Amino acid sequence: MTLGGQPSEPDRPVPGRGNVSAVGRCVPKPCLALLVATVTSLALASCGGDDGDEKAAGLSGARSESPRGFSRNFERLTGVSVQPMPGEQFGTRLQVAGEPDRYARYGVYSFVWTTDEKAREQLLGKGPADGNGIHWRRTGASFTASKAFGENLVMRWVGRRAKRVNPQYERLSRVVEAAVEGDSSSLPAGERPCRAAGLDPLKGKSGECSVKGIPVKFTDAGDTLSTPVLGVEVLGMESADVLRFRGLAPIRPNGRFVIVAYKVRNKSPYPMRFLHPQLWLGAKLLPENPDTAFLLPRSRDLPLPPGEEIEARAAFDVTGTEDPREGAMVLPAERDGRGDPSVDLAQGWVRLKEAESKLPKAPKGGDAPAQQEG
Repeated sequence: MTLGGQPSEPDRPVPGRGNVSAVGRCVPKPCLALLVATVTSLALASCGGDDGDEKAAGLSGARSESPRGFSRNFERLTGVSVQPMPGEQFGTRLQVAGEPDRYARYGVYSFVWTTDEKAREQLLGKGPADGNGIHWRRTGASFTASKAFGENLVMRWVGRRAKRVNPQYERLSRVVEAAVEGDSSSLPAGERPCRAAGLDPLKGKSGECSVKGIPVKFTDAGDTLSTPVLGVEVLGMESADVLRFRGLAPIRPNGRFVIVAYKVRNKSPYPMRFLHPQLWLGAKLLPENPDTAFLLPRSRDLPLPPGEEIEARAAFDVTGTEDPREGAMVLPAERDGRGDPSVDLAQGWVRLKEAESKLPKAPKGGDAPAQQEG
């Protein structure tokens, strides 16, 4: 498993004014099959009882009785696929099969499923467990934590130079327990699958739930999204076929630019070196267009000190026929071990359906702005 580094903030961003036109509010009419599927999905998500909610989310609703059952529940809760690997003498080894490995969120880990009590004891080790049920063992320069979940599953997690857990382990332990039980009701609201919680992050009431294993807190444009890392407001949105800046060649998208104006307050005790907003649209995340990221206007330079605000704009290259108003602007809602905001840990979504159909007056500040052509 590898942990990708966070993008570094380029030196001296240069804000400017773009030439844009308004985003329409029209929404394509869904076909009958899609409408039926949507109604069915919502009915499943909202049916009464914990068992019905868990099954609507793809969980078993009952204790895992096999490696396959645990693997299915774990993937539904985390977005991570674990597959049986050969060569395990104590039972069935379950290991991360590929992307997303969620290293940033959970650390380095593996599972062994065994029905042999002696094998289970060997996996855990001879030493006594600590107060959290963890058996510690030195592995090179680090300590490995082994813990039993239920009668059959043993989890191994590579720790640090001391016998000490961290937020990665705590997240993993919670979700493994839920996967073994086939029941997500014990998880914090942000870690529970949206269907199990009866929520839709793109419409309906605001709240918190998990999207593909990532905790998401969501609200509508016009309201302020508040997370431990930042507060976010969407101020307006427009679209454009081309952006022009004085002294530069026209910048053209592959589809069309969707420009979102927004305001961010840094609520953490650390300076915010970068923002990197994204757009959730059509069940995928679109990055901010890199060619325009430091040309569109912003009210001040980065880094953003604790407690301070910045007003900025982001352009997204949208291809296809999806209506951007059916999507959401995404910003990180948690910081990693370096103190940098990370969308791999948690996300804040501002749904765009109710966003203003025009951009506000461009903020003044930062470096001298490039001038608009035309």
